[in-house]
Amino acid sequence: MQKKKNPFIEVRKYWMVYLMILPAFVLTLIFQYIPIGGLATAFKDFNVFRGFWASPWAGQFGFANILSILSNKPLLESISNTVLLSVLNIAISFPAPIILALMINELRAGPFKKSVQTISYLPHFLSWITVIGLIKVLFSLYGPVNDIAVALAGEGRERTLFLTNQGFHLPMLLLGNLWKTVGFNSIIFISALSGIDPQLYEAAKIDGASRWRQTLHVTIPGISITIVLLLILNIGTIMNSNFEFVFGMQNPFITFETVDTIIYKYGLMGRNYSVGTALGLVRGLIALLLTLGANWMSKKINQISLI
Repeated sequence: MQKKKNPFIEVRKYWMVYLMILPAFVLTLIFQYIPIGGLATAFKDFNVFRGFWASPWAGQFGFANILSILSNKPLLESISNTVLLSVLNIAISFPAPIILALMINELRAGPFKKSVQTISYLPHFLSWITVIGLIKVLFSLYGPVNDIAVALAGEGRERTLFLTNQGFHLPMLLLGNLWKTVGFNSIIFISALSGIDPQLYEAAKIDGASRWRQTLHVTIPGISITIVLLLILNIGTIMNSNFEFVFGMQNPFITFETVDTIIYKYGLMGRNYSVGTALGLVRGLIALLLTLGANWMSKKINQISLI
């Protein structure tokens, strides 16, 4: 029978490793776990001057703030907008890195392949405020996009106010997110592709499979586990929106609000902390249920699970 190891001896043996982990552990504890206690604000009529402990509990057995979300039209619209934006982002930005990784994997010229990878990664290292600035320069009234449209259609064509048009706002959010994230997100799929056994491709060639058939029957199945696991994680983020990007793209003519922006405006700027916390709590619970549901479905269908 194997003797159990003493954990204290293991800690003493690798004390330098644990010392390196300690700062990350402390920061995670302070900023991720201790604030969980603040979720009780969602069940209180929080008053800044009375403090957290002295503030009374909300009505309806503490659920008044959560129930108020169901009767507040802007809050409900922010939830639907968040789901719409996230679902479209998943539909567009999730398969795009897979396609890019497959295309890069097909390149044979080493220097050209590395150049394509480097160029596709670069937007990831730009801040979101830089991306917002680039979009506003490109789509401004006298920006390059309007200049090209006028040049193609002739001088009689009126310039378009893209940035103040509600119809162009959502496509800009989707394309901006795609441009910034597609290259960097493809790294994990490129890594998964490198782990596929080359003998599978040799066997497929012997059977007469074309490159397209090899992709369908060897490459994609070889990275299917990675795809499913990342899809589960992405489904869990449906109730999240990129606050920096969405808020930065807003202006007085745009009324597209997401949960993140409404929490900032309604909860922080409007000092309605209890409802803002309640909305954040509801969002977290929905995200948890979506993740667990997607994980359960994946486990039933493909026997692939995160838990």
